[in-house]
This record gives sequence, C-alpha cells and structure tokens, in this order.
Amino acid sequence: MNQSMTSKTFRTLFVLVLAIVMVITACTPGQPEPAKKLDFPTKDIELVLPVPAGGSSDTLARYIAESLSKETGVNVYITNQPGGALTLGTNDVMKSAPDGYKLLATPLGPIVMQFHYRELAYKYEDIKPIAYTGARYDVLASKSGKFESYEALVDYLKSGASATYGNVAVGGLPHIATENFLLQIGGSAESVGFDGDADALTAMLGGHVDFAIIGGNYLEYYKSGDLDIFAVGSPERLESMPDVPTFKELGYDIDTAIWEGIYAPAGISDELAQYLNTAINKALKDPVAAEKIQAMGNVQNPMTLEEFQKFCDDQYAMYGHIINETDAGKRIKDLMGQ
Repeated sequence: MNQSMTSKTFRTLFVLVLAIVMVITACTPGQPEPAKKLDFPTKDIELVLPVPAGGSSDTLARYIAESLSKETGVNVYITNQPGGALTLGTNDVMKSAPDGYKLLATPLGPIVMQFHYRELAYKYEDIKPIAYTGARYDVLASKSGKFESYEALVDYLKSGASATYGNVAVGGLPHIATENFLLQIGGSAESVGFDGDADALTAMLGGHVDFAIIGGNYLEYYKSGDLDIFAVGSPERLESMPDVPTFKELGYDIDTAIWEGIYAPAGISDELAQYLNTAINKALKDPVAAEKIQAMGNVQNPMTLEEFQKFCDDQYAMYGHIINETDAGKRIKDLMGQ
C-alpha cells in the first residue's frame, strides 16, 4: 500500500471515529449541556403555589426550590397565590409566557379534577406537565381526646348530630374522600372550607371543626399528642405511623393519595421542558432535599416527560369518572349547587 492510500485511509478512519464520538456525545443524557444550548436560565425562576404558606404542598415546594436553585445556578423563589380551589394561581401561570421562568407547583386538584365540576379560565390543554414530585397520603384525624376511638367518631357522625369537617379544596381529593367516607358509614357532616391544610389543622386543633381528612404537617401534631389519627388512605400502613390502620383495613374503599407535580404553560419548547424535567428530577435526588422530603411522608417516583404526561391524562380520565358517575361525586355536585 503506497503512502497516498495510507494517508487517505487514515483520514477516512479519523472522520469516522470523530462522527461516532459526536453521535455518542449528542445522545448522552444529562445537564447542564442542554441549558447551554438553550441559554437558560439567565434569571430567577418563579415557582407559583396555589396554596397558602405553611402546608405540606408549600413545604415540599420550598425544599424543591432550594435544591433546584443549586441545580440551575439561579434563584428559584416561591409565590403563594391561594384561592378558587387552587385554580387562581394555576390560571395565572397558564396564562403566562411559556419561557420556563414561571412554573406551577401544585397538588392534583386544579390539574385533573376541577375541570369536571365547572368551566375554568384555563383548559386542560393549556397545561404542560413537567415533573412528578411525589405523593403523600391524607389521614382521618380529629383533635386529641375529642373522640375516644374511631368507633366513637363513626357513631357520632351517624347520630344526626351537627358535625362539621374541614375541607381544604372544594371538589378536591380530600373533599371526595370525606364524602365517600360519610356515604360508606351512613353518616353526615357539614363541610367548612379552608384555604389549605395549615388553616384546617389549626381550626381542628382549636376545636372549631370535628374532624377532617387532611394532609399537611399532621405528623408532628400526632407525635406531640395533640392530634388523634384514626385511618390513612394508603395501600398499607405507613412506617411513620405503624399503629394507624388503613381505610381498607377498616373495611372502606378510600384512597387519599395526594400526588403533586410541576407544570408550565403549553407552548413551552420540547427542549426547555426536557431540561426542566431533568433538572427537577436531579434536584429531588439531592441527599439533603431527599431526606427532608421523605421525612414529610412524601413517596418519590421520578417520571420522564412522557410518563408524567400519560399519568396526568389517565388521572384526568379517572377523576372524570369518579366525579360524574359515582355517588360521592354526585353528592359533592349537589353540595356545590350543580
């Protein structure tokens, strides 16, 4: 083989190897390379919460924001916009520019439930699911000592007494679960609305409502002896409360999984949505954030963009069935005057 052919062969092999390296590099997932290509972020990111400060959703979002700030290199700050059964803050984000600088962190209600009760200022199609941030389970609780036992609570609710329960989101999952519970035991109670878990917990601890199916920072009040917890809507008992039975153990089909996520307005680019999904999933795995989040009883299950979109679509269809075709949904619509 002459020198010319050897040189030509070498150049061909070099170009081929270089092309393979470029393809492998381009296909390798990770950050922050996509951020450099997108030139994002270059300023602070706002995380809007449609709930008041102090509840479990607020606490979760603050842990995520702190970790996400480290991941993105910019400040991620919280804005609370409660009201409208979580739809006011949600609408504000969905009507904003789809540039990734204004995101929504919320439980499921304004994403997959509220549409089935009434027409909203935004549509389901206006929402782009970005990242699943986990789930926790609400509990059936009352002020410590108000009822001697779960059976005493049930007897009271079946007695025809003027019972009241705390309701943190009209038409939301705790509302559906509470009405479902009342139907299954054959009891009755009047709904008293609150803007969030923190307010409802305060009212319950003050004796202003008899009971609630509720989330929030209930664990600390349970451990301090200020709150009695009678049941939890999880598939099996929680490690944090091994003595508390599930609703299913008590003979009731009640699920109280409150899952949460982060969303952007539809129209956000695929590249930016992917960057945010990857960055948030990495932020959730940060050891400091993960430990705090798990201590809240939040169960992690990171999803890809595609997985989270399908999950939301399935949940939207499921709650459409519950709200429109079950007795609990019909009861709530009656209470709402629909």
